[in-house]
Amino acid sequence: MLTLLVSLALVLGTVTGSASAQGAGTRDSAAAAAALCGTHATSFSTPGEEGAPMTARLGCAKDAGGLRALAANDDDLVLAFDFPAAGRRQQARDLTAAVVAETRADQDAGMSLGAAFTQRAREHGVGIYPTQQGSAEFRGTVHAVDDSLVVVTPMDVIGFEETWWQKFIASGVGVAVSILVGAGCLVTFGPGAPAAAPVCGAVSGALGSLTTEILNAAFDGKSVADGTVWADAVAASVWPAVAGAFGGALLNWAASSGPTAIAELQTALRNFGTKLGNLGNTLGFMANALNPFAPRLLDSLRRLQRGVGNSSVPLRVLVVGDSMTQGMEGDWTWRYRLWEWFRNQHVAVDFVGPYRGTKQPDAPNGPPGPPPLQGEIENPSAVPPPVDGAYAQGVPAGFDSDHFAVWGRQAAQDKDLIGPVVAQYRPDLVLFGIGFNDMGWLVSDAPGTLESVKAMVDRARAAKPDLRFAVANVPMRPLIEGRQDLIVKTRQYNTLLAKAIPSWSTPASPVEPVDWEGAYSCDTNTCPAAYDNLHPNALGEFQIASAFERTLHDGYGIGQFVPSIPGTVPRRPVLPVNSVVAESAPSGVKVTWTPVFGARGYTVRYRLAGLTEWNEARVWTNRYDTTWTEDGWTWEYQVRTDNDGDGESVWSGTVTATAHPETAAPPRNIVTRATATGVDVSWDAATGPHTDGIDRYQIITWDRDVPGAYIGGTAVRGTSVHIDGLVPGHHYLVALVTWNRAGGGMPGVARSVTIGAGVPPVPANLRIASVDPTTVQLNWQGSPEAAGYRVWVRNVSDHSPVSPEPYVTDTPDHRIAFLFPGNWNYEFCVTAINGASESARTPCVSVPLPPPSTGTAQLPSAGGESPTAPEDLLVRRGQLADPRRDLVAAAPAG
Repeated sequence: MLTLLVSLALVLGTVTGSASAQGAGTRDSAAAAAALCGTHATSFSTPGEEGAPMTARLGCAKDAGGLRALAANDDDLVLAFDFPAAGRRQQARDLTAAVVAETRADQDAGMSLGAAFTQRAREHGVGIYPTQQGSAEFRGTVHAVDDSLVVVTPMDVIGFEETWWQKFIASGVGVAVSILVGAGCLVTFGPGAPAAAPVCGAVSGALGSLTTEILNAAFDGKSVADGTVWADAVAASVWPAVAGAFGGALLNWAASSGPTAIAELQTALRNFGTKLGNLGNTLGFMANALNPFAPRLLDSLRRLQRGVGNSSVPLRVLVVGDSMTQGMEGDWTWRYRLWEWFRNQHVAVDFVGPYRGTKQPDAPNGPPGPPPLQGEIENPSAVPPPVDGAYAQGVPAGFDSDHFAVWGRQAAQDKDLIGPVVAQYRPDLVLFGIGFNDMGWLVSDAPGTLESVKAMVDRARAAKPDLRFAVANVPMRPLIEGRQDLIVKTRQYNTLLAKAIPSWSTPASPVEPVDWEGAYSCDTNTCPAAYDNLHPNALGEFQIASAFERTLHDGYGIGQFVPSIPGTVPRRPVLPVNSVVAESAPSGVKVTWTPVFGARGYTVRYRLAGLTEWNEARVWTNRYDTTWTEDGWTWEYQVRTDNDGDGESVWSGTVTATAHPETAAPPRNIVTRATATGVDVSWDAATGPHTDGIDRYQIITWDRDVPGAYIGGTAVRGTSVHIDGLVPGHHYLVALVTWNRAGGGMPGVARSVTIGAGVPPVPANLRIASVDPTTVQLNWQGSPEAAGYRVWVRNVSDHSPVSPEPYVTDTPDHRIAFLFPGNWNYEFCVTAINGASESARTPCVSVPLPPPSTGTAQLPSAGGESPTAPEDLLVRRGQLADPRRDLVAAAPAG
């Protein structure tokens, strides 16, 4: 028996080392099992160690003497735990019989023996290394024989892998320890003592589960801390079960009998460890690590009695935050991970607040609505916040999910709401994870955000003067183009908050800091903790919860320890999109599909039928609308689930629809004039079909000099507008959209403007190069004052007048094709524009006449219908936005 693992490795090598082993099938497996048992003469006939409170025997059924009758085969594995101590024999027998009865009942309900032992460990878990359901799966039977607990495992399930033995040993030893400790505890109380059953049941269950957790953690290569941490965990586990009527009895047992119980446990672990070879080293390690356990257990129980957790009323916790705290449909949320920690630490907790859910997906409400009129103040929406979303499918139904966290919420808003919420829900502890949106959405700067958070503390405290607070700083996120200010503000705010929090505390209402930024693996370059560079993924949820756990443990003495972040976290499911339908709608084309649970969003790709390249758009609901389309255009669509950094699904099949919009054409003759800080725009009313019900004109402005700039603008019901507040020197695109009952139609693009600039200078250094016989490339030197350039063309062979190209380019280069009968017949010049202002033309340039030809060049057909470039052809004709350019900028000009 002392060489069990060595022999096991030899047997395993014999079984797996031969290339012909796969063909041997069941015969070789049976032979291997027989060889294993044949190698080990057992110690079943050997008496237990003299004076030991518990001994263990392990071997084959054929050597098990009277226990052979419990097994089906000679080579079945038999594990027997003996409890020979005369002074507690009856108590041990009673507990053994109870374990056998409970286990058999679980087996009758469909569990394996391993699953039944796992459930027992989970029911009494102490949280050091929680036992996972399904982690120990093995069949077998369990028996009570005289003074012994006997476990029999059939030979056909004996595993050769080391992990099989580890889980088997951890499960069995944990059950045996609970009997050992329980029997000794019952003796100390004497027959009929009211406190005996609750105290001994709690202590024995906790120490048995602790043993299983420590062994499993060590076998899995995880950190298992030390005896002092284990004692704190056991104290937190048993105290809620006995505090009150039996708390004093528990303390008396810990003071008088606890050291003896732990000493007996150490002896039992060492004795059994000697029978397991290298595998027994872990039992010996645990026995040695238990040296400081007994005094620490007593100290921890006394601390609990003095007030930490010593209440039959759960700790009421209010979690306050924004989207990172609320989560969205399908998230676990860091709130759940924190609640899970409270449970594993055996701290009774009641999460409170007005909301329960994550953010549910937006309902598909149709195409975009009309923009507000200039000067019109939008009324705040009276729609309740979206707080009815479900959690990840692995979150148990018992999760206490109450909270006060809302997507998009700012401290500037919550400072006016927190007082009534605290007054209504009466929390003992408030956790703040808020402030990012104040700076991210330019609501406030760092000092202003600090003032708002301080106001939240003051107003919450006014509603309940004895509140305790845990206030988190805000996370850093990777740089957003054009938002360097956010990085600066985040750093400034976190520095200010750290300095301010000590002064916010009062003796009755302390405030402790939470280092969210430090715990969250996210910086100005990368963010593995988030799925979108900000909002937490499954890893980030653990990290945020850990930051709060650290503060609650270190600052308030809540919980016995803070576990490390798991090495693996659940993967978010990425399910494909089904039932995609595209159909014509008054606004253009609408595309719908069955919503996917937990989808963070969807990517829709679309193109005109007959083209090869796709355009893509991100949407957050199960509908997409194409509104900028002409009547008769046929569109193709595909959709996929897009979970950002958590993965993407495959594309759906292609669906098509032909648009028959009832929207109106853009207005005509759009004129733009730059002013010092804005732009004047005027136009002629739209004419043609569906213009009898025009509601308004939308004026779109877009700053081309700011990467990622938002589309701005306004709307009016007249035919002119002045838009102010634009950035001098920046180049702005301007477009107009006509709105009627069906929605907004195709935009008409006006000339771009450079704010604060007048007439731009004439472009310089115009150069021309022949690309092919019918194509030229033009380049010139532009100027900052120019918002765009027009290319002018004249056919010198037919003496036609010079005329401009239909499109304005915003870069100092342009390529012109389809110059028949050859590009040498044309000359070109350029003007610079700034809205209606335009420079004089440059001197015209042309390519040299070609040399005399010795043959006929292969030229495109006279119609110019290039079969290899249909998309470019449509762009030239103004029928399609160029996918290589901004969609608005490439739309037909007004």
